[in-house]
Amino acid sequence: MSSTSSPARAIRRALAASIGIVVVGLFIPSSADAADNTLVSSSPAAGSTVETSPPTLTLTFANALGATNTVEVACNGTPYAVGQPQVGFDGVTLTVAVPNPLPKGECSVAWFVSQPDGPSGGSSTFSFVIANDTVPTVASATTIAPAGSAPATTAPTANVTPSTDQPTPESGSGGPLGLSRLLISLGVAVLFGSLVLIATAWPEGVEYILTVRFLRSAWLMTLAVAVFNTACVAARISGKGIGSSLSPGAWGDLSDTTPGIAALARVIFVLLSGWVVLRPERVIDPATQLPALAFPGLAVATLGFSRSGGQLAFLGYAAGIAHALAMAIWLGGLILLARVVLAGPGEEDLVHAVRGFARISNPALAITILTGFIQMYRLDWGEIFTSSHGRVLFLKSIAVGAMVFLGVAARQFIRERVARVDAMTGQLAVRLRRAVGIEAMCGVVVLALTAWMLSLAPPKVEATTDSTKGLPAKLRITNESADVTVWFSAVVGANAVRVQVDKPETGIAGLAIDFTPPVDAMVAAVTLNVPLTAAGTANLPIEQGLPLGSPGVWTVTVRFDTEAIGSKTVLLTDGSTTPTTSALGLLGASHY
Repeated sequence: MSSTSSPARAIRRALAASIGIVVVGLFIPSSADAADNTLVSSSPAAGSTVETSPPTLTLTFANALGATNTVEVACNGTPYAVGQPQVGFDGVTLTVAVPNPLPKGECSVAWFVSQPDGPSGGSSTFSFVIANDTVPTVASATTIAPAGSAPATTAPTANVTPSTDQPTPESGSGGPLGLSRLLISLGVAVLFGSLVLIATAWPEGVEYILTVRFLRSAWLMTLAVAVFNTACVAARISGKGIGSSLSPGAWGDLSDTTPGIAALARVIFVLLSGWVVLRPERVIDPATQLPALAFPGLAVATLGFSRSGGQLAFLGYAAGIAHALAMAIWLGGLILLARVVLAGPGEEDLVHAVRGFARISNPALAITILTGFIQMYRLDWGEIFTSSHGRVLFLKSIAVGAMVFLGVAARQFIRERVARVDAMTGQLAVRLRRAVGIEAMCGVVVLALTAWMLSLAPPKVEATTDSTKGLPAKLRITNESADVTVWFSAVVGANAVRVQVDKPETGIAGLAIDFTPPVDAMVAAVTLNVPLTAAGTANLPIEQGLPLGSPGVWTVTVRFDTEAIGSKTVLLTDGSTTPTTSALGLLGASHY
């Protein structure tokens, strides 16, 4: 009996143990299911060496991934930004964009993944090595061959998607530049208009100590403002700060533009005006009267070159000069009357000064209005209410209308009251000073609106743009053997570029422009190869624009092969508006 029961008991125990193992197995997950997700493969592979920075990272896992995943990259111990990981259609692959090239050295990739139902799916790291820094992006410009030379070979151009985040050309002058435009216009007008009034109607004025003090103070202030205005113009052209542009040594780029040349000439003529201001009697001496009026007059005439371009450009310069001179005779004479002539009662000479101003101011005001109308026709006709420049012009027209009304009333008062007196009484001086003071204030408002208009692009100038329109950054880089000018958009994203070579006239080899980013920017340098073999012009249109990847101060270097010609810095902005036009790629041949 015992011998029979013993095998049966053993069978029953074995069966029970087997059932228990099965039951336990049903409730205990397999080791593969319970473990964290594992990385099966990657590109670049773990432990591998690649030539340059990969444009993307690809990680493939053993199990399906959830929606919350993170990939972090550090090279040589420094973290670098990468894109947001994207789960592939297979559910187990992560793709991560590398927007800016990673540097040479060892790079570590840390990953954190989730499971489809939400919980953490594990984490780990792997490393790879980059053997070389990324070669800078290279674009090539389309050549416009100089007259009489064979066309240069055009290298393949970079296929870059244009960016719409670019600033309107000539948009905004900045507060300091706009203020300096107002002050310099007022300063030279006061100098020239005062001297004209003294020379034509008030020769006795040079004997008044108040006149001498007024002229010298006005000259010193105008000279200081002329230097400040020139620094503002130089800062705009070079991209540097106003403080660093105050030194005349920083004004080298001014000779590249018409407004820059005008600003330089203005400083010189204002400085020369000191010759007559220090001895005002020179303005009434027939032997010295011409140069005494010429120096401040030429300073005023430079204001006529503040606006270039548009239809009938030559007429625009002529009208601009006449407009500035007539405005200065009228406004400068008004201010001399208000501040000096009508400061108090006086003799017959004060009456003669007021009458003389009435004679010269009316034609001056008429010329100012006529030439202003010519400029309006050139720059805004038909689009006054459809552009910012035109709308400011409309406000200026209202101010001019008020100014004319006050001027006519004041001249009428002078004809009726001043014509019958032989001396300037205190009461008459007060009434006249109030009238001409209000008229002068209207003139200052008109000047302020004019300075505002100069910071805006007229619609007719936009319609007749030249090859550099839309390219606010202009850098001229020269040495004894080379003279190269580079225009470009100066914004983050695609940049149109224009390169002009004036010398050497022949024998150019390997012309390239290097754009080096700020030291703290994690973006690559960019090189533009320019296929010019002789003096001429080359253009890279916005459709094939040069990609600049970070705001900040960039360094632009011109070189022939490996020999650097020179470098300059320029500030790149993020840009927020769309350019009205880009004429690059539509140009005719340049002639030298």
